[in-house]
Amino acid sequence: MKVILNQFSAVKRSLKNKFVQNMATMLAGNITAQALVLLAAPVLTRLYTPNDFGIMTFIQSGAGIFSVIACFRYRFSILLPAEDEQSNNLLTLSLLATVFTTLFLLMVIILFKNVIAQNTELGTYGNYLFFIVFIVFIVGSRETLVFFHTRLKNYKIISISIILMTIIGLGVKIGAVFFFSASAFWLVMGNVVGPLLSGLILFICLRQILPEIKKNVNLAGIRKVAQKYYRFPLYNMPTALINSISENLPVLLFAYYFSNKVVGLYGLANVVLKKPLDVISQSISKVFFEKSSALVKDGGDLYKDLKKTTLALFGIGIVPVAVMTIWGSTIFQLIFGAEWKGSGIYAQILSVYLFVLMINKPSAQIYFVKNLLRENLYFKITNLLLILLAFFIGMYNFNSDLICLLLFSLFGVALNAVYIAYAFLNCKKCEQ
Repeated sequence: MKVILNQFSAVKRSLKNKFVQNMATMLAGNITAQALVLLAAPVLTRLYTPNDFGIMTFIQSGAGIFSVIACFRYRFSILLPAEDEQSNNLLTLSLLATVFTTLFLLMVIILFKNVIAQNTELGTYGNYLFFIVFIVFIVGSRETLVFFHTRLKNYKIISISIILMTIIGLGVKIGAVFFFSASAFWLVMGNVVGPLLSGLILFICLRQILPEIKKNVNLAGIRKVAQKYYRFPLYNMPTALINSISENLPVLLFAYYFSNKVVGLYGLANVVLKKPLDVISQSISKVFFEKSSALVKDGGDLYKDLKKTTLALFGIGIVPVAVMTIWGSTIFQLIFGAEWKGSGIYAQILSVYLFVLMINKPSAQIYFVKNLLRENLYFKITNLLLILLAFFIGMYNFNSDLICLLLFSLFGVALNAVYIAYAFLNCKKCEQ
């Protein structure tokens, strides 16, 4: 009885911990959003075809490559300065960089739209490439605002914006079928309108401090923070670009070698398996990033918090991943229909890799707060090379999409295990 009471007291103290409360708030919003996505998925797979999903997945992958570098990665530095004046200038710098990236991308698509469409399965859907420009601007701006709200500890606002983004996006995708007709256009539009309105909500919620932000922002201040945090665009931007290319490379290669249907099957596997794991890990890692930044400044026990957060992610993900690894194909057929059996097979192959990718998110933050940006870049370059090797072996030796994914998964598990271990070693060094 005494043991039970002690455990209850420990849980009670944990719930009062601000870090745990912030993590729970972020998780609540993201888990709710992903629950809505998963509930809507069986409806969407019966309204739209794998070909429609393939086009949407291709556009999202193209946008995903550039969204991560839209603000030159300066948004990650918003949490670091002690002075609000510097963070306000970093916010402005990040938004200006996003505008620049968007304009550059627009020119690239205008020049190479036809070439891209002809060398992929897009074909007559070439004009859809302009959606990439809108998505990059919206996502880049929204993520910058998310980091600024994280600095302000406005976790409830962030969570609400995520839920609304999901509801609006799904509403567009499902509602359009009843008012118009099912097509890839509406799947893509849902991915534009949802983040747009979510970003506007985040911006409006800053209205009370906008005068103070404007007061602190000036050209000299922007130049100062750009120089102070130059390592983010110098090291982290190419790292993020390489990492994003690595994540989206399977989609691009499938679009080149196979068909929109194959891309669609792969895309559904990501929606059902990767996205939920991502939002959970990213929610926790955002809060962990804010706390770990403070621990580095104050000399706290960073190793202990990294271990605790990583184990928490392991506990959250191990059961659903194990179920998907064993029964993925059957589950997909029952929920989404026989047409989507191939997507379930993809999910089975990728599940362990995606699980390791999930639990490495706190370790990834260590590379930022411990200024291991160069090492992080080396890991990402290695990852990209391993993916290319996996697809080279799978395509040219076996001509099989399944072999490509199997090798991709095995290489990814091995590399990310080393990635996590290196982060722990560096935390342990700083505690000794």
